[in-house]
Amino acid sequence: NGFGTLVRARSRNDGTSNTWRHSLEEYSQYVDREASSLPSQLQEATLTRSRVKTIPLFGNDGAIVPGVTFVKLDCEGAEIDILLSPNAREYKSWRDVTHLVFEWSFTKEKRVDVFHRAQKNLQDAGFHVFYDGQGSWWDTEPNVIWPFHSDLVVYAMRTNKSS
Repeated sequence: NGFGTLVRARSRNDGTSNTWRHSLEEYSQYVDREASSLPSQLQEATLTRSRVKTIPLFGNDGAIVPGVTFVKLDCEGAEIDILLSPNAREYKSWRDVTHLVFEWSFTKEKRVDVFHRAQKNLQDAGFHVFYDGQGSWWDTEPNVIWPFHSDLVVYAMRTNKSS
C-alpha cells in the first residue's frame, strides 16, 4: 500500500471538464503545456493532480481477496507492469479468480513480444487467454510492433483448483 499522483487530462477544446481520461502520473502520457500552445483558451495548461491511495493487486493486502472470481483490470497503463510481474504467473496470486478482462495498452507498449510475455504469465497461472486477432500475422511473426491505432481487449479464463 502506498500513495501515488493521479493526473487528469485537460478539458476538451470547448472547455467541458474531463473526468474520464486519467492515469497515475508514472504511467501518464498527459503533460503540462504552455498556455500559448493549446488549441483553446478554455483548456487548462497545468493538469489537475490529486494524491491517491494505491493498493497492490496481489498479496495479503491486495485487491484480490478470497471469494473474488471476476477481475476487470483497468489501471490506465499499470496493467503492463502488473501482468509482467512475477506474481502474475503464480496460480496462487490470483486466488479464486477464474475470469479476467483487461485492455492491453499498445499505445504505451507497442512491442507484441512484451504482450506475449504477459500472456505467458497468465497461461503459467492456469488461464486460457483469448483476444481478437489471435493467431494472425501480427500475433505470430517475430519482432512485430503493434500495427493498429487501438488497444486490445483480452479475456482470460481458468478453472479454480478448489472447484
